[in-house]
Amino acid sequence: MTETTSKPPIWFWILAIILLLWGMMGMYVYYDFATSSPESMAKYVAAGTYSQAYADYLLAEPAWSTAVFALAVCTGILGALCLVLRRAWAVPLYMLSLLFIIISLSKMFLLDKVHNLMSGGQIGMEGVVFCLGVLAVWISKKAKNEDWLT
Repeated sequence: MTETTSKPPIWFWILAIILLLWGMMGMYVYYDFATSSPESMAKYVAAGTYSQAYADYLLAEPAWSTAVFALAVCTGILGALCLVLRRAWAVPLYMLSLLFIIISLSKMFLLDKVHNLMSGGQIGMEGVVFCLGVLAVWISKKAKNEDWLT
């Protein structure tokens, strides 16, 4: 038995590549965060990128929170690779990534109320992370429903 798939439109490929690049940037941010030290955070504080209170918050993050960040990024990259390769695994991977994003953001904003320590740009970037997570789930589901994925 052979499966046939429809040819995706050009916008699908553009979004798939953008999501893959976004995931790779997320991996860089995760690596930078996971390997941060008081010395590296001091550079961000001196440059005005972070407040001292926000840098201290990041340095005190528990291991489970860092693991959730890693899982969000890794499942997002795998979802993007599945989109590029036109594989249906993109849907559950992106759903997992969005779940991990929600857990991470809930901890930050609902439990820790860290928004008081962040700049408007930092808060906005977290909003972009959430919106792109939702977009990734939507595009992967649409691609599966349109038979663009196998």
